[in-house]
Amino acid sequence: MAIKSKDLKILWGRSGNRCAICRIQLTQDASAAASTFSLGEQAHIVGDKDDAARGKSPLNSEERDSYHNLILLCPNHHTEIDKNEADWPVERLHQAKSTHELWVTETLSETIDHVKLAQQAAVSSIVDAAVDLCDLETWQAWTSWTLSPNQRWSKGKPAELFKFRQQVMAAIWPPDFEELRRATTTLSLLLHQACEKFMEHSDISGEHYREDRFYQRPAYNPNYDSDVEEFEAWQERCYALIKDATKAANWFADVVRRDVNPMFFATKGKFLITEGPFPDFSFRTRLLEYTESEKSMLPLPRNKRQSVAQ
Repeated sequence: MAIKSKDLKILWGRSGNRCAICRIQLTQDASAAASTFSLGEQAHIVGDKDDAARGKSPLNSEERDSYHNLILLCPNHHTEIDKNEADWPVERLHQAKSTHELWVTETLSETIDHVKLAQQAAVSSIVDAAVDLCDLETWQAWTSWTLSPNQRWSKGKPAELFKFRQQVMAAIWPPDFEELRRATTTLSLLLHQACEKFMEHSDISGEHYREDRFYQRPAYNPNYDSDVEEFEAWQERCYALIKDATKAANWFADVVRRDVNPMFFATKGKFLITEGPFPDFSFRTRLLEYTESEKSMLPLPRNKRQSVAQ
């Protein structure tokens, strides 16, 4: 499990962008690191895994990655505490964190923009919702099933995407995050539309919704040719919406890295799709992204949304 953007914003804000031990000023962006700014590191107080430093604990993975178990450090002190567990037990690190955050509040409170911090925390909550509800961690895997000749969606996906769409609609966006608002809105719209389109011709089977090849019923179908044509048009529309949603996911991630969290999916990189198998049993992996001109027109107004994936 990854550290949520909301927890990162709270940690950096309450730490005053400073190491909790030496209080040197830190940066989140490696490209901005200079002699006066070290690259900050979010260290785990209880280790992120059982075999990590200070890792023996009943805490689950979500609790280990939460704000309450994180401390902001410079690279030197992060290395020191992990190599010297005897001198830096869990209790001492919690005390160091509390002492440092109290110092920040008493000493630096006038220099901290609390309104901006609150806005960033609110935006980070939406980013975290996108990661969870749109299943960004396994994007290529789950979308490959929606792009296969025998399409399927997990049983819980429609409710998750509807919840995400509602959360985006209800969000109050700070003015400094206008492009992120447009990218997130586009992502939520396209995924919701893709799900609704698939549900037009699908049946529940176990833990998944699977496509309904309605043209095969009844055994003798006098409208077979027209039904096949309708089915193929529907299937292509389903594919097109997922492909456009992938473009939106890449746009969304790019803006998050620029405006919210420079490390957002920085290791895993871009979101890809895998199509197939094709008649020759091959598969094709593709990177899909919007052009700048396409982004400038999104999200589409309601009366033009049906043509977004054409």
